[in-house]
Amino acid sequence: MQIPEVIVNGTQGDQLSSLDRGLLYGDGLFETIAVKQGKLQHWEDHLERLKQGCDALGLQGLNVESLEKDAHQLVSSDPNLKCVIKIIITRGVGGRGYKPTTQALTRIVQRFSWPEYPASFIKTGVKVTHCKFRLSKQSRLAKIKHLNRLEQVLARSEWDNEYQDGLVCDLDNNVIEATSNNVFFHLDNTLVTPDLAQCGVAGVMRKKVIEYCHANDIELVIRDVKQSEIKQIQAMFLCNSINGIWPVSSYCERKLSKTAIIDQLVAEFNS
Repeated sequence: MQIPEVIVNGTQGDQLSSLDRGLLYGDGLFETIAVKQGKLQHWEDHLERLKQGCDALGLQGLNVESLEKDAHQLVSSDPNLKCVIKIIITRGVGGRGYKPTTQALTRIVQRFSWPEYPASFIKTGVKVTHCKFRLSKQSRLAKIKHLNRLEQVLARSEWDNEYQDGLVCDLDNNVIEATSNNVFFHLDNTLVTPDLAQCGVAGVMRKKVIEYCHANDIELVIRDVKQSEIKQIQAMFLCNSINGIWPVSSYCERKLSKTAIIDQLVAEFNS
């Protein structure tokens, strides 16, 4: 198990109260940020989503300056550093019971080593399966990265290591995302990515891909995608802040090919 370097509320170390509401109820948020050449990638985008999550959960008192200071403390010593920073914000230490109370938020910043994946994941693509587990709908929690990831844990438990990820649908058989990535499809010569208004995480890399497509006149549609439509796709790719773009070489053992647009996105985001 990889042991991260940790700062809790500005203090080096991993001590956390057993009464913290993040532990008791999953009452909090997180962000996972790539660090390349000692710099936090897409910091402002991660911070924006973190603030949106605080608004959705009613978390008050986020200290952005202290958070940024903690993050830079873990990365500023090496200008060539490549690693992963994870930020966790919880409602803090409270009494027993679900009712939210007002107290100081808990601020946790962790530094992990950079995950080394085979070069083939980018060059030729990854293998993806389909999960039987279904995501529940809750528009207030949609798009943010709240701490309750039990749905993703249960979905990911469906396979061992023969696949790199699995697509997950909601209760109406709309494809929403993969367990740890957002998904884009090449369908009828158009890029399509699922609408996340009711559930799913709106990833920072997903946002960057959407912005890139709009800026470069690449046709992109955000809409519901039924599971039955996946039989018609020409290509598929996954994305998140750490992996960048992963083309999909097979879905449920069906072979898929990369398209010119996917090659263009790989060149843009995996350089």
